[in-house]
Amino acid sequence: MKALKLSIFYLVFILFFDTGAYGYQINGSVVDVRNNPVSYAIVRAQATDIKTMTDSKGNFTLKLTPAKEITLTAWKEGYINGGLKLISGQKDVIIKLKSVPLYDNKDYQWIHPDPPTLFQKFYIVFWNIIAFITRDEKFNSRFKDNCSNCHSSFIFAQWREDAHSNSARNPVLLTMYNGTDMNGKSGVYPGFKIDFPNSKGNCSTCHAPAQSIANPWGTDLNNVIGIGKEGIFCDFCHKIKDVELHPDGGYPGVLSIKFNRPPRGEQIFYGPYDDVIAGPDTFSPLYKKSLFCAPCHSAKFWDVPIYSEFDEWLNSPYSKEGKECQDCHMPPDGKTTHFAPPEKGGVKRDPKTIATHNNPGSRNIQFLSDAIKMELQVERRNSIIDATVRLTNEKAGHHFPTGVPMRNMILLVEAKDNRGIDLKYIGGTVVPEWGGAGLIEKGNYAGLPGKGFAKVLANASRKYPEFNTNVKFPIPHWRQAVILSDNRIPARGTDISHYRFELNGTEKDCINVKSRVIYRRAFKPWIDDKGWQLKDLEIAKKDFKLCN
Repeated sequence: MKALKLSIFYLVFILFFDTGAYGYQINGSVVDVRNNPVSYAIVRAQATDIKTMTDSKGNFTLKLTPAKEITLTAWKEGYINGGLKLISGQKDVIIKLKSVPLYDNKDYQWIHPDPPTLFQKFYIVFWNIIAFITRDEKFNSRFKDNCSNCHSSFIFAQWREDAHSNSARNPVLLTMYNGTDMNGKSGVYPGFKIDFPNSKGNCSTCHAPAQSIANPWGTDLNNVIGIGKEGIFCDFCHKIKDVELHPDGGYPGVLSIKFNRPPRGEQIFYGPYDDVIAGPDTFSPLYKKSLFCAPCHSAKFWDVPIYSEFDEWLNSPYSKEGKECQDCHMPPDGKTTHFAPPEKGGVKRDPKTIATHNNPGSRNIQFLSDAIKMELQVERRNSIIDATVRLTNEKAGHHFPTGVPMRNMILLVEAKDNRGIDLKYIGGTVVPEWGGAGLIEKGNYAGLPGKGFAKVLANASRKYPEFNTNVKFPIPHWRQAVILSDNRIPARGTDISHYRFELNGTEKDCINVKSRVIYRRAFKPWIDDKGWQLKDLEIAKKDFKLCN
């Protein structure tokens, strides 16, 4: 009987008091470096959804679930993330938070994204020894912090494949800027330097932002050096504290960004997590918002909307539903559990919380294809064939196509008899001249049954600026322009077009109607003149066979 009572008592103890089985409650406080309480800070069990907030006196209580190791973290705006690993059985903790740098250091030296060179590795070892002897971490080489040292297997590799990493060296950009072709021949339209030979422009504010910060209106893309050639790189993005868009819209890139670069000997990285404590990191909700992308994707020149992706998104259903740019362009891959290896401070996370850095866009045929849905309907009335094409921008959170105005889309519709002979086209739209004049075999489709989709710019005045007398093709976006036409398809919008063909006296034959959509990163005449290696991307295709 006595043994039975002891067994019952032991069972009750296990059920109600064993913290390893049912978790436990921990109390603590969050303070700053002067031990002043930090009120309303977020306290979290690292890499989990278990969190709470400190009260007005900086105190908190948090219920934890059992785990072998638990790290508690804390964050509040204006502070670097802080935290500590709990000791087994620990019930009371104090987490200290250090303030972020108060001022932007304009003399800051950017951290390079690439792995250190052999020479730099020797440099790292030497100064690490000095730091060890002097016990002063300020002697540690800055090369040891190169981004790829901790993020090479995932984030760095993806970023290297992303267009952002090549934004300052892109040959399409440089030939447009200089007015040259791919062989270096000068005077090849379009060219910023052709139109404005004495100006450096503001292209660098987005394409070479690290170098442009010091001189936004005076940085020549031909003179970008050092880390500036890395385009939009890791450290640049993770030093962004805030974005302030000018209501006039004429301040692209770094002109609309507030940075927080730390003083010498200190460091700070802004990012999307409030529980990263491997380094001096701090959380910023901006990194999960479309506003982060806006400085280079919302801009007006001469008071004309040129880069309008952000504005298109803002006026779309997606913004009202809370779907941000990052949701489509930086989606989790569903399998990555670490954005840094454990030995570098990486923590295992839910794969749904780790963003990719591929940033698919105008070069990714699958990404483009997924955005557009095409429907083809064909009817026959005696000798007349009527085709209707419905194009729906099903998944892009902005107009399609979007970006720099030279992006365009071509819809082609053809009808052939059983012998493969084209039926006579007797009604409907045709591909505009900027679709390319010349041999069809070389991708020139101007005048064929179909349609072109683009934001087309025209000179605001024939007298100013009077550079190009050829008005057949759209003008480049840096000129004083007006929007001649804009028939791009808004988010979740549908374009319907009709095409009529006449039979060639073969009423009993089967008729084959085909529609296809081609995406182009630039207008065909420009591609040909510049010698750009930009392939047509077929992103939708439909075939319809109609027999009597």
